[in-house]
Amino acid sequence: MRRILGAIALMLAVALPVPGAAQVGRDAEVWTWDGRVEAGRWFRLSSVNGPVTIEPSSDNMVHVRAEKTVRRGNITDVAFQVVQSGGDVRVCALWRRSVCEEDGMHSPRGNNDNDRSDVKVRFIVRVPRGVRLQASTVNGSMSVRDMTADVLASSVNGGVQVRNAGGQVRATTVNGGVDVTTRTGPVTATTVNGDVDVRMESLQSSGEMEFETVNGNVRVETPSTLDANVSLETMHGTLLTDYPLQIQGRFGPKSASGTVGRGGRVIKLTTLNGNVELRKGR
Repeated sequence: MRRILGAIALMLAVALPVPGAAQVGRDAEVWTWDGRVEAGRWFRLSSVNGPVTIEPSSDNMVHVRAEKTVRRGNITDVAFQVVQSGGDVRVCALWRRSVCEEDGMHSPRGNNDNDRSDVKVRFIVRVPRGVRLQASTVNGSMSVRDMTADVLASSVNGGVQVRNAGGQVRATTVNGGVDVTTRTGPVTATTVNGDVDVRMESLQSSGEMEFETVNGNVRVETPSTLDANVSLETMHGTLLTDYPLQIQGRFGPKSASGTVGRGGRVIKLTTLNGNVELRKGR
């Protein structure tokens, strides 16, 4: 659970603004930004209210499109800020008087502007393959596909989907499912209310992997060849695995653990209310 809370804190953290990084796009229904980010550098996106879709670009440029939808309040309630530092680029969507600071996005004390405003921002972003990605929203879904470098994708109220990833993946939410497919791994996927579903074609780097929910099922498909120390645990549910693990407990809490192949990395699958499956890929 500490990992989940830590992931939420990371999701809310955004970049330290530099002098001169002005807020823009406050009067616009659609705001766009285009810029270059080199392979190996970070592109970071932080939003609060609305879905995020991220796909690869075809011209080695980052292309950001933000579409505002107003249900209550005013289109000017949301502005944007772009911070470029050391080759990394950070984009923030700012509601009313919110600001970007070193440790996250903040609103002034006693500010209840958001109670009177409901402006959603739909982000559609294209990022070059090879650029490392961190993207977050609070209320909305998160969808990332075909990225070849590290992906950190998160929401609070919304599902998170990462498809065909080629680097390390960390996908987190609180209310919603997490669905990840990757060519290389490693992967960490966590939620509180929702299912965790992960498929890995291969594992080309070491590192502990954790797949966790509280209310939901956990299903992980590993490569056909696996070297790991694995553990499975549920309080109210069933354990299913293609690997020769000894399952402890028939009623109530159930657990299973053991060494697969030559051992090594640690893989944990955990839920409180739901089933746990560890499957071997073909």
